[in-house]
Amino acid sequence: MRRMWYAGAAVVLAAGLSIGGVNAYADEASTAPASNVAPQAGPTADELRAAVEGCDTELTNGRYSQDAGGTADIPVCATGNAVHWKADMDIVCDGQRSDKCNENTDPWFQPQTAFTQSDGKYLNSATLPHIVVPGVSSRWNYKGAGIGGGTVAAVIYQDKVVYAVVGDVGPQAIIGEGSYALAEKLGINPDPRVGGVSGKVVDYILFPGITASPIEDHNEAIAEGEQAASNLLNGCGRYGYTSYPALGSGDEGIEVKSAQCLLNDLGFSVDEVTGTFDEPTVEAVNAFQTDRGLPETGEIDSHTWTAMLSSGDTPTLQNGSSGSAVLRLQRALTAALGEEIGQDGQFGPLTGQAVKDYQNANGLDADGIVGPATWSALQAGK
Repeated sequence: MRRMWYAGAAVVLAAGLSIGGVNAYADEASTAPASNVAPQAGPTADELRAAVEGCDTELTNGRYSQDAGGTADIPVCATGNAVHWKADMDIVCDGQRSDKCNENTDPWFQPQTAFTQSDGKYLNSATLPHIVVPGVSSRWNYKGAGIGGGTVAAVIYQDKVVYAVVGDVGPQAIIGEGSYALAEKLGINPDPRVGGVSGKVVDYILFPGITASPIEDHNEAIAEGEQAASNLLNGCGRYGYTSYPALGSGDEGIEVKSAQCLLNDLGFSVDEVTGTFDEPTVEAVNAFQTDRGLPETGEIDSHTWTAMLSSGDTPTLQNGSSGSAVLRLQRALTAALGEEIGQDGQFGPLTGQAVKDYQNANGLDADGIVGPATWSALQAGK
């Protein structure tokens, strides 16, 4: 049986070994009651299915099975800002004991999950919609794709879209598992013994770097997921690059498209996102540069990239922080320092050192904490 793998995993987890992302930290809070879950908008099931119908880039070195001993024919793919696969859904009921999830209701029940809430407790599969990613192997390393605990996913079955988080890690050769709560919301029988659904009928679409923080806040997963899903459809989700090239009039390509999308997001309209650095784009860049006190060149250099990428709210960030603000910080630092910074939405040691390097370069107190002064410098394009 596929779930038997968890018996061994539980021993590892109980021993305290982290099997989350490289810089994974648990800083989450309590699950929002169902009555407080925000009304859902965003793309439809058909729109999202169409967006990931193909496999632009196959990430796996070998494929996954839906069940132990089954045919290995499921690839993990990358399309735009998403990582995705199509599989069945087996029911996961692990983590906190409840009336729905316990040793009596689930013969494979384990009281642990790979990731924990902000209060240190394991996740509650009966109340939190979450999915399971395959364990790290030569076949695929989810960490290398920028995926970790709390990464937001859109899960699609028939006409329903439910936003969930990555909440557990499973067998290395099998894919296609969701929590009791996720199945229930999708209209799938959530009984871990006889429930689930067979066949490649469920789409799992993950958005690397987009996280719900705290991990168990379903409202946060919905808000972040709807935005990421909309970006996938409009082609504006690819803001993460290993470097940010200088761009000017006449340039073309995906980086230009990303810059146009960013400018639109920030309220400096380019009229139409074309991927060509045209006159409306020059005018929008000039307007943005004027607003930020940058030289009005109409070109996007490292300073303009830094200011655009760091735009948004300015929470205090430090070692252990996670979420979309950390992702914005990592992208802005990549542009400002001219070197690759891991973009996983997790503030770990590497991000901390990059912050110190930036602070030193700009005459700031190099404490590795991103407060008002560091945000101000970033958003001014320094």
